Amino acid sequence: MIKQITIAFSVLIILIAYKLYDLGLGYKKEEFTKYYGNCEYIKTDLNLIGSEDAVFYDEDTLIGCHSNLFKIYFAAVPLEQVEKGGCYSVTGIVSGNLKVERLELNSYPSGLDFFPHGQYIRDNNFYVSNHAYNKGKGERIEVFKIQKSNDGKLSLKYDHYTQLGSRFTGVANDLVVLNDNRFLVTDWVPVAFPLEGPTHASLKNKIIQNMYQMLKIKGSNLWDCQFKVNDLSTCQIVQGSEGVMVNGVAFDQKDTILISDTFGRELRSFKLQQDGSLQLSQILKTRLAADNINFDQVRNQFLVGGTLSFLDLKNLLPAYEQVQKNPGSQSLITYWGGVDAVRFDAKTNELSVSELFTAEKASAVLAGGLISASGETLFLTTFSDKSISVCKKQS
Repeated sequence: MIKQITIAFSVLIILIAYKLYDLGLGYKKEEFTKYYGNCEYIKTDLNLIGSEDAVFYDEDTLIGCHSNLFKIYFAAVPLEQVEKGGCYSVTGIVSGNLKVERLELNSYPSGLDFFPHGQYIRDNNFYVSNHAYNKGKGERIEVFKIQKSNDGKLSLKYDHYTQLGSRFTGVANDLVVLNDNRFLVTDWVPVAFPLEGPTHASLKNKIIQNMYQMLKIKGSNLWDCQFKVNDLSTCQIVQGSEGVMVNGVAFDQKDTILISDTFGRELRSFKLQQDGSLQLSQILKTRLAADNINFDQVRNQFLVGGTLSFLDLKNLLPAYEQVQKNPGSQSLITYWGGVDAVRFDAKTNELSVSELFTAEKASAVLAGGLISASGETLFLTTFSDKSISVCKKQS
């Protein structure tokens, strides 16, 4: 009974915080499908619940991982009762004949939980932020080698990891790998979770976390870390990165880093200096509660995905199991989400934001967007829905 009361009270605090935060924002809720629309879940029999992040391997292949993060962080389900995550590939992007296959995690350590979150590809290495909790002694970045068989089938071979300190337990989110020895990682909440998982967090800590968000107190950051193979990485805060909920991070492969602050409704860009340091360059306001950011190399733009209203959570909380087991091709509930394009404006010598896509039911908690090389398809990743969604280019 005490546990149920605690959960109910925590949910109430969250909804009150979101209600207060949404008041007065004035962001319009109007579908914008001029460029992409007719969104449907990708056709597959595989479990892809919580496909929060994904990356392009090549123009014909998308690689992603999934984990039921909603159960872990919002539904108060103990870790031992949450299904383990996995990874998958989407091929046939060039032809439009999409095929989803599970990626085998060869040589993955026995007994180590796999609850993946942020992902990144560099060379032939696939980096995954893993909420390993107690079985992994906290947060880890797992590194896999991407392998391709003679018949073209992909798999992942586990290679090594780096450990993150106790500050990151349960909260390391997205990442960018600058070189073999250096990576950037975000922490999406300012208070780490217990090694046993979020259900073991004290009521005090839950209230503190939500008060940070409700009162827009900054305590979340982008961290600059030295990669220590199979050992503890050393990390320091990137000056100027502090936000309410620093979430996504992306790199243009040249000199610009872009991060999102979900609750702060901001994007921050940093310039990579010749000495390797990061310098805050620009702060942009955004209509989205921005989550993931992906860099679109073909069109030289950042793609920012997120939701429009935190209050839509009230539609998901009582119905998340039905949403995740939905046999249909489209979302069961209203959860406004969108994707914005962030481009460099030569006239102003600054980044500018433009609306690319907005829909009412494209995904229950839209997390990110990726556009195929041809521009024909917009892929939507999700924090809590049953699968990624596929949107078609509009003529």
